[in-house]
Amino acid sequence: MEKVTKKQKKIMKKLSTIGTTLTLLAIQGNQCFAETIGTEEVQTATDNIKRVITSIAMPLGGVLIFASIVVAALKMIANSNNPQKRSESIGSLAWICGGGVILGASLIIAGIIINVATNNSGALLTSGGGTGT
Repeated sequence: MEKVTKKQKKIMKKLSTIGTTLTLLAIQGNQCFAETIGTEEVQTATDNIKRVITSIAMPLGGVLIFASIVVAALKMIANSNNPQKRSESIGSLAWICGGGVILGASLIIAGIIINVATNNSGALLTSGGGTGT
């Protein structure tokens, strides 16, 4: 087998750098320009997002939190004679509370983003002060 010299390694490193740069430039060159979005399309999209959040995310999150609390309670009951394992299962309640806070915060942030993006009117805000049509 041939031994790779330092010079060959240096050349390979330069070639890979050039190849990476050319690839990134080629990717960057493909730009997509969006069309103007109408008020009806924005209203439909925000209604769909709100529907998904209220019909899927909130109930699913509530069920998962409830199930986690039930599992933690069962672990505490099962480990009532072992203080170390019981304290571990009590510690899991903190993680469940943290998950509930994250779920609630994500729902609040999603609502804020939707209201800010549409100014609670269904029309997407534009930089020119237009109506988005």
